[in-house]
Amino acid sequence: QLAARLGGKPRRIGIWAELGMYGALQCMADAGETQLPAQAGLMLSSQHGPVTAMWSAFKQAREDLPMPLTFLQIQPSQLLATLAVQLDWRGDARFITHADTHGLLCLAAMQNNPDGFLLGWVDEITPSRSVWLRLVSCAEPTEELQELDSFEKALAQARYLRITPAQTAMFLS
Repeated sequence: QLAARLGGKPRRIGIWAELGMYGALQCMADAGETQLPAQAGLMLSSQHGPVTAMWSAFKQAREDLPMPLTFLQIQPSQLLATLAVQLDWRGDARFITHADTHGLLCLAAMQNNPDGFLLGWVDEITPSRSVWLRLVSCAEPTEELQELDSFEKALAQARYLRITPAQTAMFLS
Protein backbone atom coordinates (compact mmCIF):
# COMPACT_ATOMS: atom_id res chain seq x y z
CA GLN A 1 0.00 0.00 0.00
CA LEU A 2 2.88 2.36 0.75
CA ALA A 3 4.50 1.59 -2.60
CA ALA A 4 1.20 2.31 -4.36
CA ARG A 5 0.85 5.62 -2.50
CA LEU A 6 4.43 6.66 -3.35
CA GLY A 7 4.43 5.31 -6.91
CA GLY A 8 7.18 2.81 -6.10
CA LYS A 9 8.81 0.93 -3.26
CA PRO A 10 10.76 3.24 -0.96
CA ARG A 11 14.50 2.66 -1.05
CA ARG A 12 17.09 2.49 1.70
CA ILE A 13 14.68 2.66 4.62
CA GLY A 14 13.79 -0.19 6.93
CA ILE A 15 10.47 -1.75 7.91
CA TRP A 16 10.10 0.57 10.91
CA ALA A 17 10.43 3.67 8.72
CA GLU A 18 8.07 2.21 6.11
CA LEU A 19 5.49 1.54 8.82
CA GLY A 20 5.87 5.09 10.11
CA MET A 21 5.72 6.64 6.67
CA TYR A 22 2.57 4.76 5.76
CA GLY A 23 0.81 5.88 8.96
CA ALA A 24 1.90 9.50 8.60
CA LEU A 25 0.86 9.75 4.96
CA GLN A 26 -2.48 8.11 5.73
CA CYS A 27 -3.04 10.59 8.58
CA MET A 28 -2.26 13.51 6.28
CA ALA A 29 -4.61 12.12 3.62
CA ASP A 30 -7.35 11.75 6.23
CA ALA A 31 -6.76 15.40 7.18
CA GLY A 32 -7.09 16.39 3.51
CA GLU A 33 -3.47 17.53 3.29
CA THR A 34 -0.62 16.48 1.01
CA GLN A 35 1.97 18.88 2.41
CA LEU A 36 2.81 19.76 5.98
CA PRO A 37 2.56 23.54 6.46
CA ALA A 38 5.85 25.39 6.96
CA GLN A 39 5.17 26.38 10.59
CA ALA A 40 4.00 22.91 11.66
CA GLY A 41 6.08 20.68 13.88
CA LEU A 42 6.81 17.00 13.37
CA MET A 43 7.19 14.78 16.42
CA LEU A 44 7.78 11.04 16.36
CA SER A 45 7.79 8.72 19.36
CA SER A 46 8.54 5.05 19.84
CA GLN A 47 9.15 2.77 22.76
CA HIS A 48 11.64 0.64 20.84
CA GLY A 49 12.61 2.48 17.66
CA PRO A 50 13.81 0.52 14.60
CA VAL A 51 14.58 -2.59 16.64
CA THR A 52 14.62 -5.07 13.74
CA ALA A 53 17.33 -3.05 12.00
CA MET A 54 19.22 -2.80 15.31
CA TRP A 55 19.25 -6.58 15.70
CA SER A 56 20.44 -6.92 12.13
CA ALA A 57 23.26 -4.42 12.81
CA PHE A 58 24.28 -6.31 15.97
CA LYS A 59 24.41 -9.57 14.01
CA GLN A 60 26.49 -7.94 11.27
CA ALA A 61 28.81 -6.39 13.87
CA ARG A 62 29.53 -9.84 15.35
CA GLU A 63 30.57 -11.05 11.91
CA ASP A 64 32.37 -7.90 10.74
CA LEU A 65 31.19 -4.30 10.35
CA PRO A 66 27.50 -3.40 9.89
CA MET A 67 26.54 -2.70 6.31
CA PRO A 68 26.05 1.02 5.54
CA LEU A 69 22.33 0.72 4.76
CA THR A 70 21.74 -1.29 7.93
CA PHE A 71 23.51 1.39 9.92
CA LEU A 72 21.31 4.09 8.36
CA GLN A 73 18.16 2.08 9.05
CA ILE A 74 18.84 2.05 12.81
CA GLN A 75 18.66 5.86 12.86
CA PRO A 76 15.13 7.08 13.69
CA SER A 77 16.02 10.37 12.00
CA GLN A 78 15.83 8.58 8.64
CA LEU A 79 12.04 8.39 8.99
CA LEU A 80 11.86 12.10 9.84
CA ALA A 81 14.03 13.02 6.84
CA THR A 82 12.03 10.81 4.48
CA LEU A 83 8.74 12.27 5.74
CA ALA A 84 10.07 15.79 5.30
CA VAL A 85 10.81 15.03 1.65
CA GLN A 86 7.43 13.37 1.06
CA LEU A 87 5.54 16.24 2.73
CA ASP A 88 7.66 18.96 1.09
CA TRP A 89 8.46 20.33 4.52
CA ARG A 90 11.41 21.85 6.36
CA GLY A 91 11.08 22.59 10.02
CA ASP A 92 11.29 21.39 13.58
CA ALA A 93 11.34 17.56 13.66
CA ARG A 94 11.97 15.51 16.79
CA PHE A 95 12.26 11.88 17.79
CA ILE A 96 11.40 11.09 21.41
CA THR A 97 11.61 7.70 23.07
CA HIS A 98 8.74 7.89 25.51
CA ALA A 99 5.97 5.65 26.81
CA ASP A 100 3.69 8.39 28.21
CA THR A 101 1.19 9.22 25.47
CA HIS A 102 -0.48 11.96 27.49
CA GLY A 103 2.87 13.59 28.23
CA LEU A 104 3.77 13.62 24.55
CA LEU A 105 0.40 15.15 23.63
CA CYS A 106 0.94 17.85 26.27
CA LEU A 107 4.46 18.53 24.99
CA ALA A 108 3.16 18.97 21.44
CA ALA A 109 0.30 21.21 22.62
CA MET A 110 2.62 23.43 24.65
CA GLN A 111 4.86 24.06 21.63
CA ASN A 112 2.14 26.31 20.20
CA ASN A 113 3.26 25.94 16.58
CA PRO A 114 1.11 28.20 14.36
CA ASP A 115 0.37 25.35 11.93
CA GLY A 116 0.06 22.63 14.59
CA PHE A 117 1.84 19.30 14.70
CA LEU A 118 2.05 15.97 12.97
CA LEU A 119 2.52 13.63 15.91
CA GLY A 120 3.15 9.89 15.61
CA TRP A 121 3.88 6.72 17.56
CA VAL A 122 5.60 3.94 15.63
CA ASP A 123 6.60 0.50 16.90
CA GLU A 124 7.31 -2.59 14.84
CA ILE A 125 7.34 -5.11 17.69
CA THR A 126 4.13 -7.08 18.10
CA PRO A 127 1.69 -5.51 18.17
CA SER A 128 3.08 -3.22 15.52
CA ARG A 129 1.54 0.22 15.30
CA SER A 130 1.78 3.44 13.40
CA VAL A 131 -0.60 5.89 15.03
CA TRP A 132 -0.53 9.50 13.89
CA LEU A 133 -2.46 12.66 14.78
CA ARG A 134 -2.62 15.90 12.85
CA LEU A 135 -3.02 18.42 15.67
CA VAL A 136 -4.21 21.93 14.87
CA SER A 137 -5.69 24.57 17.13
CA CYS A 138 -9.40 25.16 16.78
CA ALA A 139 -12.23 26.99 18.49
CA GLU A 140 -13.67 25.34 21.56
CA PRO A 141 -16.34 22.82 20.43
CA THR A 142 -19.85 23.68 21.57
CA GLU A 143 -20.59 20.05 22.40
CA GLU A 144 -19.67 18.73 25.83
CA LEU A 145 -16.30 17.02 26.02
CA GLN A 146 -16.16 13.52 27.43
CA GLU A 147 -13.23 12.41 29.54
CA LEU A 148 -10.64 10.27 27.78
CA ASP A 149 -10.47 6.76 29.23
CA SER A 150 -8.40 4.90 26.63
CA PHE A 151 -6.08 6.69 24.21
CA GLU A 152 -6.01 3.91 21.61
CA LYS A 153 -9.81 3.52 21.52
CA ALA A 154 -10.29 7.27 21.50
CA LEU A 155 -8.10 7.78 18.42
CA ALA A 156 -10.63 5.92 16.32
CA GLN A 157 -13.52 8.04 17.60
CA ALA A 158 -12.30 11.45 18.75
CA ARG A 159 -12.34 14.46 16.53
CA TYR A 160 -11.32 17.03 19.13
CA LEU A 161 -8.87 16.78 22.01
CA ARG A 162 -8.51 19.32 24.76
CA ILE A 163 -4.95 18.92 25.92
CA THR A 164 -3.75 20.27 29.25
CA PRO A 165 -0.97 19.07 31.56
CA ALA A 166 -3.57 17.94 34.11
CA GLN A 167 -6.14 16.30 31.86
CA THR A 168 -6.84 15.20 28.28
CA ALA A 169 -10.46 15.16 27.22
CA MET A 170 -12.04 14.09 23.98
CA PHE A 171 -15.15 14.99 22.07
CA LEU A 172 -16.82 12.12 20.27
CA SER A 173 -18.20 13.27 16.92
